[in-house]
Amino acid sequence: MRKISFQHIFLALFIFTTIASLTACETTTTKTIEVSDTELESVESPDGSAPGAKATDGAAVKTYTGLDIAGLHQADSVQILFFTDPFGKDSLRYTRFFKHYNTSAAEVVHPLLKNLDQLFLLRTEVMKCRSEGKVFFFKGTQELKTVYFNTQANGDCAYMYFIKDGGFYYFRIQPETAALLRKIKPQAVQPSAEN
Repeated sequence: MRKISFQHIFLALFIFTTIASLTACETTTTKTIEVSDTELESVESPDGSAPGAKATDGAAVKTYTGLDIAGLHQADSVQILFFTDPFGKDSLRYTRFFKHYNTSAAEVVHPLLKNLDQLFLLRTEVMKCRSEGKVFFFKGTQELKTVYFNTQANGDCAYMYFIKDGGFYYFRIQPETAALLRKIKPQAVQPSAEN
């Protein structure tokens, strides 16, 4: 039979109290937030620093929209790419051929930004929909963000979305935005090699 020394008892007691206190700390200081990709993103944070943050002490509430998350408040121009055959048979490489439209006109830039200034659906995977094109947002010559779009009026694929930190941020495309993109499409030109 082994002798149990004072050191063994003290060590066992120390380990037991440490584990008990860590468990107590975990239950009072951590919080699990689950976000389904069928809900609008809303994350609670007492300091109001997280996207979609809500103050719990009656303080002002700041709701972050896609415009905030993408960092597009200072965007002043766009390059819009319209894929030549987005719904054709080539499901893997349909984005290779396109026409583009470049502008800094406020009547084009502002409605596109407005469409992103709303709550969003955050998904962990891309939707099984093809994009009709994409919009590169710029501030001067600095590219800020790429946003993909689909203007289809029917079905669940009418959206604008961008990718950030591995998440897919989806926004319902507004009828005015879809109409604007359809109006611009005939004015888009083929890319040409620059000297």
